[in-house]
Order: sequence, then structure tokens, then C-alpha cells
Amino acid sequence: MKRRLLIWLGLAAALIVQAALPTVPNVGNARIIVLANNLENFYYNYDESSRPSYSDDAGRAAKTAKIVQMMLTSGADIFAFCEVEAKPITLEYLVQELNTAAGGNYYAAVSDGINVQTDSYDNAIKSGFVYRIATVVPYGSDYAATNVSYYRNTMRIQAWEELATGERFTLSMNHFKAMSDDASKNKRVDNANWLMNGLSNSSKVKDPDILIMGDLNAQMAESCITIIENGGYEEQLLLFDENAYSYIYKGTHELIDHAFANSTMEEQITGAAVWHTNTLQSYSQRYSDHDAVMVGLRLGEDEPIDPSDIDVIDASEPTVQKIIRHGQLIIIRGGVEYTITGQRL
Repeated sequence: MKRRLLIWLGLAAALIVQAALPTVPNVGNARIIVLANNLENFYYNYDESSRPSYSDDAGRAAKTAKIVQMMLTSGADIFAFCEVEAKPITLEYLVQELNTAAGGNYYAAVSDGINVQTDSYDNAIKSGFVYRIATVVPYGSDYAATNVSYYRNTMRIQAWEELATGERFTLSMNHFKAMSDDASKNKRVDNANWLMNGLSNSSKVKDPDILIMGDLNAQMAESCITIIENGGYEEQLLLFDENAYSYIYKGTHELIDHAFANSTMEEQITGAAVWHTNTLQSYSQRYSDHDAVMVGLRLGEDEPIDPSDIDVIDASEPTVQKIIRHGQLIIIRGGVEYTITGQRL
């Protein structure tokens, strides 16, 4: 007999010791957690660009350690990052440090073929993906939402398959034109139109359940957001917190990092929240000027689970047995099997 289980494991959240991060937000009884974040010019080759705020190995290592701490503490399965150096080595380096801190080969970066050899401020960065190899696998190739120069690297799409169920969804990670003037607003309108076209007309879209995330550099009233909404997508962060914000500019709290879902994707979302990994931190503790955005998923389910169907078991009980079957953690107590649907190990 299999039953759903919410399990308290009593494990420490972070595996490295640094300044404490804010409590990870509750995104429901998710099986998969997706985290998106602007990493504010995260470079391996810091000496090839004016973008990074650090200029030596020590500065790079310090920023990397903060990002790694955030990733491990989050418990997320898929990480979608923007403002990352547009070369393979940067995410490969991040994953290497992440796996070292985690104590094993638990994470991998998605290969996207992006390798910008001639650096400039305008084409130096990309969006990219890192994932937990025990829970999900990329389905198909990472590809661009548009062929327009520069934005083909910052507007990326990747489908995912959940190993435990075989269920899939499509994740679009984006970095729209930065806020500056009316011309930048027009460019963000272009960004939104390119994105909607890429998601609706591309034969590369591998699953119709679509989650759009990223630093769109726009608040809800902007025209580019209206285009996305008119395309059939709803902002999930505001559904769970009407006061959500991800960025502070001159004392003003702004929601410019977003999580939009189409109707079929929305049915499978258990929660969405901004995790204030940076805006609530001192400058020395931050790794970015943007907060992380998190979305919880239960793929293949379109109805919320009745809380009365959830048991709570302490995994430290001597009579509890833990096994792995088909990539799924199973708890056995008293001859009854329970399938894990709660927090990660």
C-alpha cells in the first residue's frame, strides 16, 4: 500500500557555514522546486569584462561561495540563472564548487553551445540552467526564444522530465532589456513579442505546460507584461503574495523578477514565492542585487492534495526503513510504504 507522506527529517538546511540566509519560503508540497535568479554578472573570466564587481580569484571565490550556499540551502531541483558569463566554463565552475560543497556528484549544468569569444558589454552574458541529477533530466536541447543578436543568449528555453514520474514541462528563462528610458521600454516590448512567438510557434517546444521566469526588468503595469498576460500567462508570485517584490531601487520595492505560467502549468504549481536572498542582506553578504524566485511543482496533478491524506513521520524512528526505488525515496513503517512528497534530503 502506497500513501503520500510529508516527512520531517531534522537535517541542517545548509552544508556550508556563512552568513545566515533568510528562511526558505514555503512553496507547498512540491516534488520539484524551480529557482530563478539574476546572478549580477557572474564571471569566471573576470579579467575579460568590465561587468564583474570583482577583479581577482579571491573575489570570484567569495561570490561563488555565496551562490553555492544559496543553492544548497534552497533545496531546489532546477536552477535558472541569468547575467552569467556567456562561456561554458562559468557554470561548469559553479557546478564543480557546488558538488564539492555537497560532497558528491549531485548537480550538472545544461550544455547550450554558447561560447562568446569576443567579449563586449552587450553580448557578454547569457541565461543558463543547473539541475539536480537525481530528480530531473533535460528533455531535448536548450535553445533560444529568438534569433536576435544578444537576446538569443539571454532568452533560453529548456524542457524537463521528472525522473520519478516521466512527467514533463517547459521552462523559459529570460533577461529582458534593462530599465533606463522609453527606448528600453520599447525593447522590452520586443522581448515579450519574441518570447510569445518563440513559445507559441516553435517546433522545438517539447511540452505545452510552460513556466516563464527571469529578470524581465518590468513591473506589472508595463506593456511587455501585458503582452505576456494576453498570451495566456498569469503571474504566480502575486497569486501567493500580493505584496511580492524582488528588487529595491532607491528605496522602492519592485517586482521585476517574475514567474508566469500558462493554464495547464498553473494547475501543477503548489506555490510560488520570492526568497529575499539579497534585498534583506547587507551589501557584504549579497551575491546579487536581485532576489531569488521559487516555484513548487507537482507535475501531472491538477488538484490540491487533501491535508488529511498527509502523514507525518520522523525518519529517525528506529523502525523506519528508507529505500530507493526507480529514483523515488520510499519510507516503510509497519509494513506500509509511503512515497515522499515533502522536503528534500
